[in-house]
Amino acid sequence: MKLWNTCIFSIIFMTNLSAQNTIIVGTYTNSDKCNSGGIYIFDFDENTYKYNLKFHTENVINPSFVSLSPDKKFLFSVNEDGDKSTVTSFSIDETDGKLIKKDQKKTQGEDPAFLISDDQNVITANYSGGSINVFKRYVDGKLSEVFQNIKFEGVGLNPKRQEKSHIHQVQFSPDHQYVLATDLGLDKIYIFKYNKTGEQVLEKAGEFDAKKGSGPRHIAFNKTGKLIYLVQELSGDLSVLSFNEGKLELIQEETLLSRKVRFNFRAADIHLSNNERFVYVTNRDDADDITVFKRKKDGTVKKIQQTKTIGRNPRNFTISPNNKLVLIANQDTNRINIFTRDLKTGLLTATGKSIPVCSPVNVIFYEKGK
Repeated sequence: MKLWNTCIFSIIFMTNLSAQNTIIVGTYTNSDKCNSGGIYIFDFDENTYKYNLKFHTENVINPSFVSLSPDKKFLFSVNEDGDKSTVTSFSIDETDGKLIKKDQKKTQGEDPAFLISDDQNVITANYSGGSINVFKRYVDGKLSEVFQNIKFEGVGLNPKRQEKSHIHQVQFSPDHQYVLATDLGLDKIYIFKYNKTGEQVLEKAGEFDAKKGSGPRHIAFNKTGKLIYLVQELSGDLSVLSFNEGKLELIQEETLLSRKVRFNFRAADIHLSNNERFVYVTNRDDADDITVFKRKKDGTVKKIQQTKTIGRNPRNFTISPNNKLVLIANQDTNRINIFTRDLKTGLLTATGKSIPVCSPVNVIFYEKGK
């Protein structure tokens, strides 16, 4: 009996232990309704939704997107600040959960909106600058000056939003052989051969023309790297694309909108569930919702749910390590709202629980030792 009780206790203990996680939040610091110091770190329990603010930076300007290095030793952030924009690197002190600033380098392009990294390079997507920057990353987390700068020129269909190139995201292919970049301004996806070292890290291999006026924003690869899911901000579409030997082809295009709409919307972020059975996409402005698509065996999708995010201006979101929660950063209501996720159906349900943060934009999980 004692052995049985010990086993039960151990199972309960391990279950509770596994529920403990850390979330890192990137924010805008220029809000006139609240004050943000920049990057926030919370202890978070996936079972109880309880949270505890562990650390926050001070005077870090508009770290609207944050990303962990693959080895989880460093955190990189963009700093959207017009022609003063930078990228910042931090080391992570696992003992007390603090960030220690390692370096900060100026971007050659205004308002970086996204970045990716590996053990050699940090690559930024500069939205207002219409450019991509490559920085060399050193072992200690410090960065070189801009090592490679690629700038794009042109105009798109929408005179208000596509007056020039707007690079919104860069993303590695799963095999790390390519880097893809979305250009919201020119309705294109650029494909680069990725040379980890050498004089030319990004080597242009091709480009894909999206629908005119659609505004490609974010992409998500499936695990094989053969399929890409593209959310288009201006048209409110989700596109399914094949990716083979550096070439993209359109397979399917579905709308995020349930009807012909007359309200404002701006599609935002996209993620696949860990088992790749579902695709999730946020949409802002008058929509303020998240749409769930079920993936079929051939990779195409079918819309199965559209639900309000219970907050305004939903930006980036994340799926929890236990796959049972979706956390959505609602920028204008200063909350990260928590939804439960049914593992079988993929459907989302609002919990009524949230984490208060001033002007949250980007939320990620940080799992120690993983």
